[in-house]
Amino acid sequence: MGYSYNACVTAKNALNPEASKNQIHGRGAVGAFAVIGLIFAGVLLMRGQGGAWSSRAAVVLLTLLESGWSPLLYLLGALGLGRVVRTWVCEIPARWVIELGVGLTLTMWVTHLLGIGSMLNPVTAWGITGIGLVMLVPDLKRARAWDASSLTLTPIRVVIMCGAVLALIMACSPPGLLWGSEYGGFDALSYHLQLPREWIEQGHIWPSEHNVYSFLPGFVEGAYMHIALLMGGGMHTNGAQAAMSAQLLSAMMLIVSAGMIGALTCDCMKRLMPDADSRTSAMLGTALTLGTPWLLVVGTLAYNEIAVVLLGASALHLAIQTDIKAWKRAVLCGLIVGGASSCKPTALFLLAPTVGIVLLASMPNRHWVVATLLCCVLGALTISPWLIRNAIETGNPVFPQMQSVFGGGHWNESQHAIYESAHAFDGTILDRFAMLVLPDTGESDHVARFRGFTNGQWGLTPLLGLIGLVSLLMTRTTRRAGVVACLALCAPTVAWAMLTHLQSRFLIPQAPMLIVLGAMGIARIVNEPLRRTLSRVLSLFVLMWCIGLSLVQIQGNPFLVLDLGPALSIGGIEINEAPWTATLNQLTNEGDTVYLLGDATPFYVTGDVRYNTVYDRWLIEDAIERSPADPAHWTRSLRAMGVDFVVVSFSEIQRYANSAWLPDSIDIDQLIVWIDSLGEPIQVWSDPNGVPLRAIFRISDPNS
Repeated sequence: MGYSYNACVTAKNALNPEASKNQIHGRGAVGAFAVIGLIFAGVLLMRGQGGAWSSRAAVVLLTLLESGWSPLLYLLGALGLGRVVRTWVCEIPARWVIELGVGLTLTMWVTHLLGIGSMLNPVTAWGITGIGLVMLVPDLKRARAWDASSLTLTPIRVVIMCGAVLALIMACSPPGLLWGSEYGGFDALSYHLQLPREWIEQGHIWPSEHNVYSFLPGFVEGAYMHIALLMGGGMHTNGAQAAMSAQLLSAMMLIVSAGMIGALTCDCMKRLMPDADSRTSAMLGTALTLGTPWLLVVGTLAYNEIAVVLLGASALHLAIQTDIKAWKRAVLCGLIVGGASSCKPTALFLLAPTVGIVLLASMPNRHWVVATLLCCVLGALTISPWLIRNAIETGNPVFPQMQSVFGGGHWNESQHAIYESAHAFDGTILDRFAMLVLPDTGESDHVARFRGFTNGQWGLTPLLGLIGLVSLLMTRTTRRAGVVACLALCAPTVAWAMLTHLQSRFLIPQAPMLIVLGAMGIARIVNEPLRRTLSRVLSLFVLMWCIGLSLVQIQGNPFLVLDLGPALSIGGIEINEAPWTATLNQLTNEGDTVYLLGDATPFYVTGDVRYNTVYDRWLIEDAIERSPADPAHWTRSLRAMGVDFVVVSFSEIQRYANSAWLPDSIDIDQLIVWIDSLGEPIQVWSDPNGVPLRAIFRISDPNS
């Protein structure tokens, strides 16, 4: 999957042997990259407290071997399936960018359909991936003939390699620890990993009334399920090895996305400025992708954003290919953007406008109507599994959104009100757009932060993108492209400001466009020494920014329990001050049912666990509504439902109360009275100051 400029580099070196004399290239470059990568990894793993350096290094290597093969095969299989469009893209440079976007979308779509029909199992999972691998065989044979002599050891390539190593190492950290901005990957433990676990256990992909996030499209969660089935077990098998595979899939998609954005940047440079340095722009685009902190964060967690970045880069690369007929580009762009929207539904208005504007700008006006219709039809077909299952389950295809149009489903008015308040920004239109550059100084501590592009985890990417955009607008020959790029950025930005609750992470679908603009702005500098020096300095600077962000995690101990792995949280390792989930698993017996009251992160609880998100109906609500003044009745009701233990999360319940997210029937003072009636807790988990965070109680019938 080398860049399209490799042949040009080889020819240039042949014509100028003196220029290549002092460069390390070919097999020597491969060896040098390997040595530098190992040294970088070794030095990185020395940071902070925790297990011995040797055990950290051994666990990283073991994790990559044991958990890395399945996501690698998954992506290779998806690339193979993308060969179905080979006849349409056979003459396109870096055609793998388009084929992977198409193949990944098709893989996730088929996986989801099989899952809905209760037909997704290890055999069918291997069948999907196996077909793709077989289709890829001809390309793998040709790849063996790749001429390594075109590879040279350059500073930017070293930075790229170190960025990829950093992503893989951070993805080897057990889920639930990184990153601070994500509260230790809360969403992964709540639904990105939990839903695949439940789907495997119940045998099919379907929404659940206790987890509202199961009503989202779930293509990435389906991919995690697919990978776990490739490994022949569930999400907890072999110490939650599949959870590590899910994170490594994200890391691999980040690395692949970097290559895609590099190829996209190179192609844009050749089209707009054929005499400029497209080689430097490609490498700089790749380096900036790996050096954008937000992409490192979501690319090392079991999240769904990085899949949107990958598919967005693929769709943009396809949209500018004027050698492909307009209707074919429209069909494939609709398919890929539909896939991105099925990974994260906000892509419908944060990515689709960008791709649509670029696509229409690259074709004659007479094709616009047909192209738009084809995009919409293919996009609708791609997201149809989500719409159909939601409509069957709730009557509302986009539940819990648009309840005034399609109905509220199984939720009551209060639940919809809480959900809407938690996903809304209370401010004027001016306030909304101000959040792009100013911090939110609201009263709620858990949302008081930079919400827009000035969030530190954006690094230099927005600024470089703005500089690149201005450079296009200021030059006559590139002004039209600058106007198109401006529209392609402004449309989703307006949508972000008007349709979301203004989280910085939601702007991530714009990363490919910003990175391409930034890399082009630097690479078009006429003075060659200045251009090369600035490119190298920027690449190194953004890498150091990401390294710095990584090393301050967990109070400066990012690898504190890396050598223990996710088995630590499950309970497979004896250790003092074990996580609450490990202690809970050891305290309970097989067959016991645990109810998490207030906590919505059940992933590491291995037994029968009942829980709900704050928006869903609480398990205890019915009992409270029937007898609000009789706590003993609440206990009897839970016991009748088979609950043996209750884990009360005091911190989460208090957070919900502070945010006005508690259900109307639940009064926190009454809840405390009921908790006191349960007797002495079996175990209490407290913060360093001794404030109780969680406690586990045994449920027994008060009348027994």
